[in-house]
Formats: sequence, C-alpha cells, structure tokens
Amino acid sequence: MQPNRSFFLLLTVLLGLLLGAPEHVSAQDRSDRGAALAATLSTRYSAIHGMRMRFVQTASSAFMDEDERFSGQLSFTDTAYRVMTSNQTIVTDGVTTWIHNRSEGQVIINDFVEDETSFSLTSFLRSFSDDYLTTWEGKDTLSDAPHDRLRLLPRDDFASFRQVDLWIRASDGLVTRLVAVDLNDVRMEFDLSDLEVNPVFPPDLFRFDIPAGVDVVDLREND
Repeated sequence: MQPNRSFFLLLTVLLGLLLGAPEHVSAQDRSDRGAALAATLSTRYSAIHGMRMRFVQTASSAFMDEDERFSGQLSFTDTAYRVMTSNQTIVTDGVTTWIHNRSEGQVIINDFVEDETSFSLTSFLRSFSDDYLTTWEGKDTLSDAPHDRLRLLPRDDFASFRQVDLWIRASDGLVTRLVAVDLNDVRMEFDLSDLEVNPVFPPDLFRFDIPAGVDVVDLREND
C-alpha cells in the first residue's frame, strides 16, 4: 500500500496569487528571466540531499465532493522520508514502509516500492527544464519575504502537469509555494515553511517503532 497521493503526487503542489507579469516586461524578457531562474533553481536543488519542513497541502477538482487538505511535517533524504500529519505517520527507509493510522489503531508494513506516479519535489526541481518551458511571471511577497514567480508549461502532452507555478524566495532560492494542475485537472497546492536544508537527522528517524496495542498488517513479501 502506498502513502496517500496527497503529498507525493507531489509530495501533493498551491493555489496562489496568480497575478500577471508586469506589462512593461516583454515576452522575450520574461522567457529569458525564466530560463535563467530555472537554471539557478535546478543547481540549487541539485545540492540538496535532505530537507525538513512544514507543509499545508490542498487538492481540489471539479470531480471531488470537497477539497482534500492536509498539513504536517516532512523530513526526507534522497532515499528515505518521514511524513507526520494529525492522523497519520508514514515512514520509509528505502526498504520498508510503515503507515500508522492513529484513528484506526493500525500499522501497515510493506516493502518500499517507488511509485512512478508520485511527486518528489527535489527530483522535479532538479530536472523540470527538460520537460517544461519557463517564464518569469513577476514578483510577489509571501510571509513578508520577496519572491519570484516562475510558470512552467509542458513542452509536450506527456508531461506530468498541465501547468506549474513556483514561488521562489529571493533570499535563499528555495520554493515556498507551489501550485500544479495535473493531467486529470486536479489542482494541488503546497505551502512550505520552516525549511531546513541538509539537516543532520537522528539515525532512527527513518525507522518506525510500532506502538503497543495496535493492529499490525504486514504485507511484505517473504523471501
């Protein structure tokens, strides 16, 4: 069983301030600025091999009865992650995955399988220029900090998203807001805060100690 799509379909991306670019900036200037900013962003995230952050994520669609909203804390490396929300903890060390549903008193254990449909923020930001054309859409202020807004449009019909907007904090080059519309017209919004780059994680962070008294469902294949 895989973690909820809400975070990884894209660690699920922020309905935001979709303001137009300043009229005095030409289309060519917007394209040139976008390409330069995209290159800087890819270089920045290529040097990131672990992060810790808080997130608020919302998924919405005309086909959904109501919006899905999740918030919590995410810690991850290139091979492992730990997601904690109010009701669920999802942990993988790259070999085994644990999903603890607290309201149900249940822990599901499974072999880790990388899901090709899931969304990894760092992997996406390292390589998005291969699949998307970029334009600079102007400057915004989020949480009292200046940001540049970058818009990504797919080069072809096989890209994962129809459109992605990124808000890049000027002070450190980190993305603090992301809004994406996928091929099913699901809008995914992410607000990211308290970002820590390449922190030193406790050695047991990406392992899970099963609490006493919970129902354990072990789906791992036996060798």
